[in-house]
Amino acid sequence: MNKKTIASLLIVDDNSFDILLTRKVLERTGQFEHIYAVTDGAEALALYQNYEQSRRAHPDGFPPLVILLDINMPLMSGFEFLSAYAELETDAPHDPAIIVMLTSSSFEQDRDRALQDPLVRDYIVKPMTRARAVELAETFGR
Repeated sequence: MNKKTIASLLIVDDNSFDILLTRKVLERTGQFEHIYAVTDGAEALALYQNYEQSRRAHPDGFPPLVILLDINMPLMSGFEFLSAYAELETDAPHDPAIIVMLTSSSFEQDRDRALQDPLVRDYIVKPMTRARAVELAETFGR
């Protein structure tokens, strides 16, 4: 049986240690081809607002199929990103990314709020594990 892969994934998290840990876990599965990371929601949003520039900078990996989005970030929270991302209008057509909340928040109200958003497909409490990474690739990969 062939493993499914995800061509491109974007981690949006303000914690550099969490980014490093998540990246390592994803890489070790061998099911993620391009893994990018930014440290806040505003930076992630800018990638989509500057769509053509981002495509030129990352020709093999933009737009990402999956976004792993933290909730609690200082400049733009994950929820603020979701609202702004839903309102994006770019010249380039693109399907919305599959957004998975990857957060340290185990609060039921955060989980419920996230999963009520039509863009959010899953909610994972950190840390990312190998089993969850494989499940992510098998669920959303090709």
